[in-house]
Amino acid sequence: MRSKKHGWVPAVLVGAAAIMTACGDSGNAKAGDAPTDSGESASFTILNNDGGESYAKQAMKDDIFYKEMSRLFSEHSGKPTQIAYEFLPAADFSQQVTVRFASKAVTEVIATTSITDKGHPTAVENGVFTDLTALIDQYGPNLKKNIPEYIWKNPRVSKDGKIYGIPKMLTPLDPRAFLVRKDWLDKLGMKQPETLDDYLAFFERVKREDVNGNGDPNDEVGFIARSDLGQSQIFFAAFDLFPGVWHVVNGQFIPDIINPKMKDAIRFYKLLYDKGYMNKDWITTKQADWSNEILNDKVATWQTDLRQLAGFSKDSFASKKGVVDVLPGFRDESGTFNLGYRGLGIAKVHVVLSTTKHPERFVQFMDWTYSNDQKKTDFFAFGIKGRNYTEENGAINWEGNNEMNKKEKTFVETMINPSGDSRMDIRVIEKAGIVDPSVLKRGTDYTAKNMYDDPSINMELPEVLQTKPELGYAGGSLFMDMFSRVVTGKEQPDAAFDKFVADWKKRGGDEAVKQATEWYNKNGKK
Repeated sequence: MRSKKHGWVPAVLVGAAAIMTACGDSGNAKAGDAPTDSGESASFTILNNDGGESYAKQAMKDDIFYKEMSRLFSEHSGKPTQIAYEFLPAADFSQQVTVRFASKAVTEVIATTSITDKGHPTAVENGVFTDLTALIDQYGPNLKKNIPEYIWKNPRVSKDGKIYGIPKMLTPLDPRAFLVRKDWLDKLGMKQPETLDDYLAFFERVKREDVNGNGDPNDEVGFIARSDLGQSQIFFAAFDLFPGVWHVVNGQFIPDIINPKMKDAIRFYKLLYDKGYMNKDWITTKQADWSNEILNDKVATWQTDLRQLAGFSKDSFASKKGVVDVLPGFRDESGTFNLGYRGLGIAKVHVVLSTTKHPERFVQFMDWTYSNDQKKTDFFAFGIKGRNYTEENGAINWEGNNEMNKKEKTFVETMINPSGDSRMDIRVIEKAGIVDPSVLKRGTDYTAKNMYDDPSINMELPEVLQTKPELGYAGGSLFMDMFSRVVTGKEQPDAAFDKFVADWKKRGGDEAVKQATEWYNKNGKK
């Protein structure tokens, strides 16, 4: 899950607090002080990380896409506005932001991870960022309509009831997908699995019947996992659990990794391992290995991201025969499906410096990017009309894989799109001709219907967990060590789990549960 509980940033960088104070001398706008937009010319440069994207690495401040985006917004709003991006290397973005603050070379807007990112950890307290609460109320109807209310309350966006950041959302909000080789199901004459028993029956057939047709009945697996359970956590959902999620158990708000029900989930993964339904080398399987096994026609089901569907087209497979479909999750006795818990869905957080002359105009710009304006929508999907695409009688002609668009489309569709990711626009999918739009539609329907709210989504990680990553669930954690040893048969499930929980509590977990329970009793109860 994409979550604030995935990991923890280092302590405040040396000197950062002093830098934040120095940059905040001009004060910031306060709630209720929303200025009236005079309509005069305004300009903003957004500091962002390049994500390793090739076009972003070389884009100049006068890039043609910035000019077109500015023209479209100025035309829509009737207010002359210049918008541009400046991209820094992704690897050390936070560190570079700190350097920018120190040298007073910060742009009007930063697309950051959080209002408390390690590049500017005390910016809110020191008045460096504008309080956007009243501005969003006045100038952001589309923002309020299209961004779920709980996200505005998240500590990555707000503090003490005031909003300091405007999020860019993932598209879809949680893009989790569980894929299956539909051609293998058809070959075996089986329906899509729904219950855990269905999955086990399918995996047994995959193991025995040489579904890839290469003459070796032992080289396929039902499910592929990889080291540290990356893209491999899907079966926890069948037990109403998920690493990173917290629930109330016996009056305490505890992480699912210590929930007694976790024993059953671990036993199920152990069953997959023992039966040969899961890859035996999962502890050492990296992403490249994972992809190779899938595309070499050796995997029946796998967890991935809906945005990666194009990587699993028929021609991507060694056999050139692979047909994939999306799975709805796991059906319980009541007939309800569970695909897991929704992640936060925040890709970036846009903060406006308090020295910015027209913060209300930037809010209006962000509101426009979340609007239904067709010219805006076409721009972020296809680029510049007359250059990247043409339109005739209302029909758009666009070739996503011609030489020019192939280089530029990711930059336009997601890098400079502050409201989401147009790569998932159904028109883009249809014109690309790689992904079956009906599969994408089912996938987004499943994430909307079969995923559930995380009760801990807006909880700041308890302080002790921020400094002790071994109490989390990532690689190197007590949980992953216990999970790995149990699944591979080195320890017995009950004894190993109970020992892990006792150790977790002793090392600071008890204090974390106390803090979390206090938070839940104050903020989380419905």
